[in-house]
Amino acid sequence: MNRSKVSVLILGILLVGGGFFLFRRRQSVKAPAPSVTPSPTSARGESETPSETPYETFTTADGRFSFEYPTTWTRTEIQNLETVLPKEFIDKYELTMPLILSDPRGAQTTLSTYRFEKGLDLDAGMDALAAELVEMGQPYNEVDRQTVGDSLVVDSTVETQGVTVQVRDLLFLILRNEKNTIYNLSFSARQSAWGDYETIFNHIQNSARLSP
Repeated sequence: MNRSKVSVLILGILLVGGGFFLFRRRQSVKAPAPSVTPSPTSARGESETPSETPYETFTTADGRFSFEYPTTWTRTEIQNLETVLPKEFIDKYELTMPLILSDPRGAQTTLSTYRFEKGLDLDAGMDALAAELVEMGQPYNEVDRQTVGDSLVVDSTVETQGVTVQVRDLLFLILRNEKNTIYNLSFSARQSAWGDYETIFNHIQNSARLSP
């Protein structure tokens, strides 16, 4: 999978997990293409079927959040988030994106972390991020929102370049002394292809864990 394809994928279908507005921002600001670090198994060619997909575990640097992801998906790193996202947004929420994974057929999984003032719960955090998107001229259509265990699950759709992208955001909250941390695990794929990935997305979602 070459860089140009990875770049289009990343900037075209991210939503709150890093910002769906990445795509249009990319059109007006010619930023360097993200560097790509393929996993050892990502060069096998076509992806395995969901039942054959091998997984490995990703754990955040603080050890508080983990989940399983397909080892055959390509890992991409953005060296400087300011090349694709507004600096004010990054600084306001102390945004980091420790993991971006993509399947050559068009799906993507991302992990983003945000810092919020104490007192905000997951619903308020999601509302704040949604308001940011609207303010930047990048609204989206929220379809469903519900609490599942210790996470908030938000399903939405985004229209970009005439394509409907389906997105699911899983938000997890860690209470800290100064600011609270929200982990946002996000899945996205063309709506027409969502069913092809639902088994994989469900596996990742069910494997997500917060540690004490």
